[in-house]
Amino acid sequence: MRNPPLFFIENQLNADADERAVKRAYARKLKQIDQEKDLQGFQDLRDSYEAALSWLRYRDQFQGQFQLHAMSQVLSQAEDDGIASVADNKETTPALQDTPVADEMSSQENADVAQDAQDAQVAGGQDENPAPDAAIAGQAEDAILAAQMQQETVVVGKTEIVSPEAAAKKIFNEMLEAMRLHCESGNDGANSEASETSDDSEDDFAGQNLTALLDDMRLFHMETRLIFEGLLADYLLQGWQPGNGELFDVAVENFGWQKDRQRLLQLGRPGRVINRALTDAAEFYRKDKRTRAKLWALITKIRKEKFPHLHYLKANLSLLRHMQASYLSWLLLVTSRENLAQWSAVAEEIDSQEPIGDQRVYVPKEDNTGHPAYWIFIAVFVFFGMFSGRDRPTPKYDPGQFTSAGRMPFDLDKPDSRLTLEQRIEKAEVLLALSKEDKSNLKTAVRSLETLAGEDSSKAAYRLGWLYRDGKFAPADKQRQYAWFLRAAELGNTQASIIVGDLLMDGMGDKPNHQEAFSHYKKAADQGDALGQFKLAYMIDHGYGIKPDRAVAARLIKSSAEKGFAYSESLMGQFHLRGEYGFPRDEVKSANWFSLSATHGDASGERYFGLVHEQGLGAYKINLAEAAKWYGKARDHGDKEAEKSLQRLCKKQEFSECKPASVSVSTVSVVTKAQ
Repeated sequence: MRNPPLFFIENQLNADADERAVKRAYARKLKQIDQEKDLQGFQDLRDSYEAALSWLRYRDQFQGQFQLHAMSQVLSQAEDDGIASVADNKETTPALQDTPVADEMSSQENADVAQDAQDAQVAGGQDENPAPDAAIAGQAEDAILAAQMQQETVVVGKTEIVSPEAAAKKIFNEMLEAMRLHCESGNDGANSEASETSDDSEDDFAGQNLTALLDDMRLFHMETRLIFEGLLADYLLQGWQPGNGELFDVAVENFGWQKDRQRLLQLGRPGRVINRALTDAAEFYRKDKRTRAKLWALITKIRKEKFPHLHYLKANLSLLRHMQASYLSWLLLVTSRENLAQWSAVAEEIDSQEPIGDQRVYVPKEDNTGHPAYWIFIAVFVFFGMFSGRDRPTPKYDPGQFTSAGRMPFDLDKPDSRLTLEQRIEKAEVLLALSKEDKSNLKTAVRSLETLAGEDSSKAAYRLGWLYRDGKFAPADKQRQYAWFLRAAELGNTQASIIVGDLLMDGMGDKPNHQEAFSHYKKAADQGDALGQFKLAYMIDHGYGIKPDRAVAARLIKSSAEKGFAYSESLMGQFHLRGEYGFPRDEVKSANWFSLSATHGDASGERYFGLVHEQGLGAYKINLAEAAKWYGKARDHGDKEAEKSLQRLCKKQEFSECKPASVSVSTVSVVTKAQ
């Protein structure tokens, strides 16, 4: 029998102590602890007490099953050997040594058993000649004891003691061998899907074998069964393997892990992992049947295939990401760990090589009126845009430089108390400009702006943020600019909210704070700011601070584009060009969006508008001169891919844009227009 837990040993309880004895011992110990001063001691006692109760329940459950089974065997054997029943009353004291179990006991052992029974009767004040019923009942108890002793011995020539550990390992290895042989016969159980995707009954030998094995007489021994349970739990942590079928689900059901989480946790690390997996599984099965069927089909695919087919993985990439984010502990137990690692590696490679922005291959249509050999294939465009992989930063669309309003005529010596809010801010701006000649003007200007910011002026706080951002009048200071932009954002300045979001995404001294950045971008987006909507869409699409949602990201991009944000216009053109993000493929709409983006000065929009003219997309005819013009503009704005496209055209024909041009450092014009 399994050794009693520590609580039994510390309180000198016998292994057969009942629940009442355990509770009395707990009450005695509890009186010796000051719960207010010794919280740790109280917690340790409580944990030890709970472990003792769990051990007690488990002991009683399986010991009772074993005793019933042994009793039935003894009585059945007694009838076969001619031992009279109680009703016949032919013999009142059947000889214990007539039974097969007793045959393996020495005569000395039989004498010891008889003497123990006699001593027990004398101690209890009973008659030395028991009634026939009592004698048979006593003999049955002795037979049970003998059967228990036999359970721990195997006779092979000589008597060999088999420990519970050895017995459990032997049974467990038998189970694995049976699974292996069945798998080699051609049934690997990889298609057993618990009726999630099909109504057909699938082969699940492993689960059926485990259920049958738990009725094995050898596992009626409590200690052996507990060790076997631990071995199985540890095996499940290796993940699904060919031949396993739905072994995890069957084990959970047979051992009652779902209902008794406390006992499950006593299995150590395997129990803790399975406990987390059960929580994940509960969330999985709360999904509707159709969604579960899709997810389970992917699980089955990962079980069977070490390397995914690229087209299949691309189509189900979002499902894989969802399962990894929501049910990872469970997923690692019910599918192949090795295969899952390979699939994840390929998925990361897809993310890096084929991002969602303008890094795509577009196959041009053939023009029969031109030169067929030239138009059969247009070089691959590899562009980097907003949705360009999870690890790439947001494009640096700056919310524009600070520009002051037209100067208002007033005397700088006039006291601030006699100036309006706008005049006080303008006065500070003039003093900043004069600070190059006189440093004292800088202190006066800063003091004035700080006073205004303290009086809840968002403009003054925003100006202070720029003071420490652009470094024109004072050294750039990231911490100070963050503090003042945050103050301006709290006072309702939309552009300040966007800058605060940018600073948090870059990381303020440590790592990016996606949650806070998300809230500031959302604040700007909710106020209808086009740039804020673009930034928020980027975070939602990539899952920064929120679960990824393409539909929401697409709506935000469309709203931003309709407000004239140039890069969002370019993205809308790309979506319609390829039929992405829920938008239909439409070359006319695509060309129109690229036209707007190019007109507003976005480099990717200019490049794509050049492509529109080069290939004659939408309502536009092929016009290589116009294509070269827009490629040239994009090149001047720093677009390297546009420069390559222009060089390709220049090899075929000479254009004015073929001459080298200096790269412009300007950004999107619509940004400053939002000021």
